[in-house]
Amino acid sequence: MFFDKFLKASKKVVASEKKSSSTVRYREINKSLEENLENILKSTGSPDDLFIHRVEDGVKIFAVAVYFDTLVDSNLLGQHIIEPLNKFIQGNTGTLTEKQVKFLLSASKLIEVNDLHNAIDRLLSGFALVLVANSKSIFAVSLPGFARRSIEDAQTERAVKGPREGFNETITDNIGLIRRYIKDPNLRLEKKKIGERTKTEIAVVYLNDVANPDIVKEVHKRLEQIKIDGILESGYIAELITDRRLTPFPLVQETERPDKVASAILEGRVAIMVDRSNFNIIVPVTSNEFYQTQEDFYSNWITGTIIRLIKAAGTIFAVTLPGFYISMISVNPELLPPSVVQLEASARTQMPFPAVFEMITTLFAYEILREASVRYTTNMNMIVGVGGGIVMGLAAINAGVVSGITVALAAFCVLATFTTSNPAKEQAWRWIRYILFFAGAIFGFMGVIATGVIVLAHMAGLKSFGVSYLAPWAPPLMVDSRCSGETSLVAELQATADISPAAGR
Repeated sequence: MFFDKFLKASKKVVASEKKSSSTVRYREINKSLEENLENILKSTGSPDDLFIHRVEDGVKIFAVAVYFDTLVDSNLLGQHIIEPLNKFIQGNTGTLTEKQVKFLLSASKLIEVNDLHNAIDRLLSGFALVLVANSKSIFAVSLPGFARRSIEDAQTERAVKGPREGFNETITDNIGLIRRYIKDPNLRLEKKKIGERTKTEIAVVYLNDVANPDIVKEVHKRLEQIKIDGILESGYIAELITDRRLTPFPLVQETERPDKVASAILEGRVAIMVDRSNFNIIVPVTSNEFYQTQEDFYSNWITGTIIRLIKAAGTIFAVTLPGFYISMISVNPELLPPSVVQLEASARTQMPFPAVFEMITTLFAYEILREASVRYTTNMNMIVGVGGGIVMGLAAINAGVVSGITVALAAFCVLATFTTSNPAKEQAWRWIRYILFFAGAIFGFMGVIATGVIVLAHMAGLKSFGVSYLAPWAPPLMVDSRCSGETSLVAELQATADISPAAGR
């Protein structure tokens, strides 16, 4: 069945005729009200949620309001558009002019558009269109009525101390959260739309007097080069603007905490905010940034430093311990003390499977439990964790299928992987762990060392918008004596940034 398409001759298929787009392309607005309405209905396909409200006195039509009922608040529409226009025509018999419309419409956001293409874009973005008879202008009024999620706690980056605010899926709300943190006139916000069909709104936010102009220019350049039908989440942008795609390590940082984005902007980095996504992007980024949380800055510096060292040590143990363990008990047992070798040999006398198969099976079982627990609610997570992790682990040990040392080691490595405060970085280390494991199983202790050096060399060659991924360790950078703290580090990174148009892609 599977090989039929390779063994049999392919069937000729008549290509279907490609449908032409019905979207109006930069057509000028006509003075005929009915013709403009016909063009709008033709372009949008006259959907059931598109409503047309004519403002008339029984003899002639003065204006028409066009809007999507699923995107516009009907109450606001009646308050700011329909009622003012009806009151006007009750005491006037003349025509309605553009100046009078601007005066009558009381909405805070009123935009005058001069072509149908722009008007339809506004209509699809949640604006209500007001078409005036015998006029070549259309007024777009912002009356948002779509569902939005309230500001809640960040689910993936919880903290004991610090703000409880997290981004939601509305870009205007997210920008407002950043402006509450940074009340500086030098804060720059530049918007653009990406996606031929979704027209997703993107905002580039940075401090004009702190951020490196070359990095800002490079961010805009990469965003403008994106040609795609739709952007549904910030992960699309992160994947398309990264310096190198053939790497497991994230070269941009995604976060749903406003205080972390504000802190990054104050350090001179650039934030990319994406509509309909509660995760926003920060560039450039170094490997150190993934081990820092905003909670570290809210504590004593000694405590924060110790916590970061624990995170780094946990990652090192999680990634290298399975490889070193399997290399020393299977390939290089002479590296262990005789007492440890005798203990391991006595523990494995009743084990039916080799140590390599036993360890990889245990790690794979933990991967299945992890994926199962992520997809369900908190109550189900408790059942999966207790029932799957503890009960099944003890049952496997009592049945003699796996040794207790293997289960304990695998559980420790899985838990230690989560010391990384960023999910993307944690996933990268998960796959590197398997590479080091197989290197240790095949080549022994030196295989783990050599593979680890290759991984470090790969990381040293990575760049994020011209900044070395392992900065300030590789290459080492001196700190300016006139600066202090992390601001000086960022200043050095920006000063030495080597940005190329398509570096490493």
